[in-house]
Amino acid sequence: MNILCTLKNLNLSFGAKIIFKDAFITVHKGEKVGLIGPNGKGKSCLFNVLSSKLEPDHSSPPFTFDKAKDSKGLEGGFSVFLVPQEIPLKENDNINIKNYIFRFYPQLEAITSELDSINLNLEKPSSNEEIQKLVNRQKTLLEDMEHQQGWSIIQLYENYLKYFGLEDFQKKVTSLSGGEKKKILLSLGLSSPAALILWDEPTNHLDLDTIKRFEEELSTANKTFLMISHDRYLLSKCTSRIIHLNNGQIDSFSGNYSDYLEHQELKEQERQKLAAKLKNSLKRETEWMRQGIKARGCRSKKRVENFHKLSESLQEIKSQAKKVLNLSVEDSKRKTKTLIEMKSADFSYGSTPLFQGLSLSLKKGDKIGLLGPNGSGKTSLMKIIMGQLGILSGSMKRAEDIKIQYFSQDRDELSPEKTPFDILGEGTDFIHLPDESRIHVSSYLKKFLFSQDDLHRPLKTFSGGERNRLQMALNLKRPGDIWIFDEPTNDLDLDTIQILEKELKKFGGSLILISHDRTFLSTVTNKVWLVQKNNIEVFVGGYDQVEPYLEAVILEQQLLEEDEEKKESKEVKRDQLETKAPSKIKMTNKEKLRFKVIEDEIQNEEVKLENVQDKLAQFDYTLMNQKKSEELNQLNQKQEKLENKILELYEEFENLQSKIP
Repeated sequence: MNILCTLKNLNLSFGAKIIFKDAFITVHKGEKVGLIGPNGKGKSCLFNVLSSKLEPDHSSPPFTFDKAKDSKGLEGGFSVFLVPQEIPLKENDNINIKNYIFRFYPQLEAITSELDSINLNLEKPSSNEEIQKLVNRQKTLLEDMEHQQGWSIIQLYENYLKYFGLEDFQKKVTSLSGGEKKKILLSLGLSSPAALILWDEPTNHLDLDTIKRFEEELSTANKTFLMISHDRYLLSKCTSRIIHLNNGQIDSFSGNYSDYLEHQELKEQERQKLAAKLKNSLKRETEWMRQGIKARGCRSKKRVENFHKLSESLQEIKSQAKKVLNLSVEDSKRKTKTLIEMKSADFSYGSTPLFQGLSLSLKKGDKIGLLGPNGSGKTSLMKIIMGQLGILSGSMKRAEDIKIQYFSQDRDELSPEKTPFDILGEGTDFIHLPDESRIHVSSYLKKFLFSQDDLHRPLKTFSGGERNRLQMALNLKRPGDIWIFDEPTNDLDLDTIQILEKELKKFGGSLILISHDRTFLSTVTNKVWLVQKNNIEVFVGGYDQVEPYLEAVILEQQLLEEDEEKKESKEVKRDQLETKAPSKIKMTNKEKLRFKVIEDEIQNEEVKLENVQDKLAQFDYTLMNQKKSEELNQLNQKQEKLENKILELYEEFENLQSKIP
């Protein structure tokens, strides 16, 4: 596999904080790499170095960045496209979806703008000399556009927008939801011709349908990419290599995320065995070192050196072990069984009905995964449950004095100018916890993997993951009968997510989780509320039960879309057949006989195709076995064969029709 780029002697620090120390990384063409590591350990910094937005520290030996060269020996073979986590917008931005691509390709905007100006000027009365100048300039610009693959990039960008459900290109970007803005970023990344694509948390704010579509594109596209993600399904399905950043180094593992976890578990076991051996040896040597004066005089210099080496080795093993995030989610010990109950509830958002005849109950111990497309009403439902919105009709009951805690995905409780001490301590040195104990602010902060130095650091200097952890620390000060977590895993590193999973799994109260993280949902939930068709379908058994159903629904939707595209294509073909100008070329007698029956044959084959497509749309994917898999494969092959035959028949029909006298 050819090398795309290599970074050597990478050193980077901010003050006393070391991000990279003599780090090294090589990326090969065609690699699909997952980039993981604790928050604040350099994932975004590595992306900025690769995209030349950040200059590493001067070092000896010096930092080198070797890039692939093209056939002429130039670095034209290497280009980088960074897809940011959030969509960049200017103040009072008025740009629409169609033109947003130009924010990432200003050179294409300049060309298209000048071409539009030339086209307008060509329509005006001008001298032959002026027209010739405009035509020459137009030719140069068109060649430049072609050279930069401008038409291809724009066309592909718009195709992906449609693929992800963004049809109204004139819509202002500022009016879009978080999920819709993310779809623009996906379209930009997937349409980029760059040699290396850098994805920064691409699935945040997305619904499961969009995530699965994105996964499919990543898996099948012949692209080289590095991806920062906490989505373990995505990392396991779409990566062939994992890079882990920690302690200033870049460690590489060949395999996907599932393979990496198995490898790490074995390494952790080996580390614990080695630590136990070192501890026993150190214990013996410590006892020897503590002997009296007489024994001290007999000590060998070598043994004293070994004692110090043992101490250093044990400290190194300890530093390599994972730090534990000390989370505690407290319930209020309420004994009431039914906490929330809705019957025949209707709710509208403006003139748009969101829920009609909704009947739901939330009981103590329920751990709900709330799923549904973006804009389906998940956030509105949470506001109804919290009492921030009222229903239009029906009944809504909450247990008396119920305590509901809400973990917002917007982290809007945190002021960027405040420090953790201001936010957590609220002006005092001690925090009062739900179990009526109290703890010093700095000690409480350590439980969430923050250092003493972070206590008085303004929040605007924190990474997204660090802000998320601080929001968690703030929320978990309070007890709750119901905890609502809105995308709690956004920006968190994978170690923190796994610890949060364990804590929520043993939590004695009730949970509602709005999340796109399928592993997180599968681990924590025991029920799923699926928002669809202005109502909610309840699945008892958690995410594992609902996943096959969701995959079938998504596949059915894709088949319907493909079917619609084929129908439109057929209509276009029929229009072309009907409007085609007659030709004077005569048909042979054999061709005349063929022309009389071919339309009926086309119609018969289309009926067969529709029958196959109906069977695929109704196919039961929930009980897949070898026999069902073979049946599905046969249906897909039959569909492809019929489509090819119909296409050939249409071509034959057009050829015959062109010979009608």
